[in-house]
Amino acid sequence: MLPESRATSYAHDPALGTVLVHAAEGARPNLNGADVPARLLLDTTSHLVGIDLAPDSPERLIVMLGAHENVVRTEEVTVHVEDAGRKITLHGRAAKMVAPGASPYVP
Repeated sequence: MLPESRATSYAHDPALGTVLVHAAEGARPNLNGADVPARLLLDTTSHLVGIDLAPDSPERLIVMLGAHENVVRTEEVTVHVEDAGRKITLHGRAAKMVAPGASPYVP
């Protein structure tokens, strides 16, 4: 079984060019204050459904905003992770891949 956590908040700030996701759980101490490889899990309209952090590492953590069934494509990116995987910031190219506005998956 893959290590998975649910997103608790989502903020997309196009003015700053960032997307910020907070997760309920992390517990990945090596994912703290670092840029890590990740896979964005996107739906048909490029809304963020989930983030697969450090997918090829023992520190792997998947943070889901929506249901797995909503994922139609993935994109390889680098994201910034803090608080042992509980705070994820997408910036630059990664943030531009995500549809602007509120998330349909996180209230």
